[in-house]
Amino acid sequence: MTAVAAPAPQVTRPRPVPWTRLVWVTWRQHRVALAGVAALLGGLALYLLIMGLKIHSGYASVMSCHPVHSAACLTLSGLFNRDYYPFAQVFSIFLLAVPVLVGVFTGAPLLARELETGTFRFAWTQGCGRLRWVIIKLALLAVALTTASYAFSLLWTWYFQVFFTEGLDGLLAQQYFDLRGVDFAAWTLLAFAIGAIAGVLIRRTVPAMAASIAVWTGLGFAVNLFLRKHYQAPLLSTSGTIWENNWVIGQWYTGPNGTVVSQQTIRNVVAHAPGSVQHSPNPSAVTAYLTAHHYTQWASYQPQSRYWHFQLIEGGWLLGLSLILLAATIWLVRRRAA
Repeated sequence: MTAVAAPAPQVTRPRPVPWTRLVWVTWRQHRVALAGVAALLGGLALYLLIMGLKIHSGYASVMSCHPVHSAACLTLSGLFNRDYYPFAQVFSIFLLAVPVLVGVFTGAPLLARELETGTFRFAWTQGCGRLRWVIIKLALLAVALTTASYAFSLLWTWYFQVFFTEGLDGLLAQQYFDLRGVDFAAWTLLAFAIGAIAGVLIRRTVPAMAASIAVWTGLGFAVNLFLRKHYQAPLLSTSGTIWENNWVIGQWYTGPNGTVVSQQTIRNVVAHAPGSVQHSPNPSAVTAYLTAHHYTQWASYQPQSRYWHFQLIEGGWLLGLSLILLAATIWLVRRRAA
């Protein structure tokens, strides 16, 4: 007898979860973190808006005062700078911590919490797979954080613009450089990327956050103290006026034979100057005396005109580093996270 074999049942692979569903799930999972970011940036932005309106209104009163060099106008200008400028400085320095707070506290728990609790095993069996799971998480939050931080930096630029216009600070001032242009958003994205890869490597939320803050802070100090000044070759000048509001990197004196002399040598020369020079309220009197004795003061500096060059250079390599770290995070999840 012969039997007819029944045809094998056709195996159909389940359709993958649509990207739109993954976006919705990611939003549901991380809406508390995104709400925290919105609350932090929103609260700070509200303060910048309120105080910015006051600052711009006060500055408009100063600019409308005539004649400009009258005692009343100078008094009004002094009161404006005294009332607004010091606190604006302190508040702006405080804002330098915002990128690491936003980036690390969002990026480190993103994958570390799932790996720590083991819920990633459930997520990978729901029709999305680990690769699409990690890509949508990283991409969605990275775009949201970068966009929000860039909008915040634009608001801060408007808030502080009056003081740049008055020449109270230069555009390359190190305490404000990271708050303007593309740098604020780039440093926020980098903090997020460092937090994400630390979460995958350490697999514990709190240690990953601590390690990310340490790495981000160390890199920030290295850039501010050593790297940024070398983005372009500094210029040299012997004119004191050209250094105003530019970033002066170094100063030194050369003697009559053109060689560099120590500060002690300069002090010895000034010590033999007449009393009218040593006790003159005009600092240029000492400079004129040294020049007459063939001692020249030099300075290397970065001009304010290079501001956008530096912004784009730094923003570019920060973006590149962030993308490398995010790509490495995806690779680690795909290869090693199981």
